[in-house]
Amino acid sequence: MRIAAVLSEQTVLLRIRVSSKTELLNRLIDVLPATGKVRDLEEVRRVIFQREQQMTTCIGGGIALPHGKTRAVAAPVAALATLEPPVELDAPDCAPVEIAFLLVGDEDHVGTHLRLLSRASRLLSNPGFRAQLLQVQTPQEVLRLFEHAEALTAQLE
Repeated sequence: MRIAAVLSEQTVLLRIRVSSKTELLNRLIDVLPATGKVRDLEEVRRVIFQREQQMTTCIGGGIALPHGKTRAVAAPVAALATLEPPVELDAPDCAPVEIAFLLVGDEDHVGTHLRLLSRASRLLSNPGFRAQLLQVQTPQEVLRLFEHAEALTAQLE
């Protein structure tokens, strides 16, 4: 499964302004029902906030990868936000977060969830990909960027 398959135009938020991690997570979670794959939004919210309390999902380099697994989704769903301006959260390198990628996986398909999370981490850790992502103007361009990057990665594997 590819990231481009779990993201949708409705779950891409570009250049949003938030003032806290709570606000950011809620904005990302609130767009997930548009996928038609969310059975229980409040359970998704609980799982994401619980995971975040265990350990920050800010990975440094301006990236946050909030994630969780639950039976409250029928299939993996994702949301992406670019932040303008970037927001100081609790990243290990103290860099403000400018890209947040939320992934919610089905608890019964942990392998798929981990592969998607790993792929998102690899792509977003690439400075060239990040720079392109921060320049796109529309959700459609975001999806095309992920599709192109994943196609290139598949050729190399």
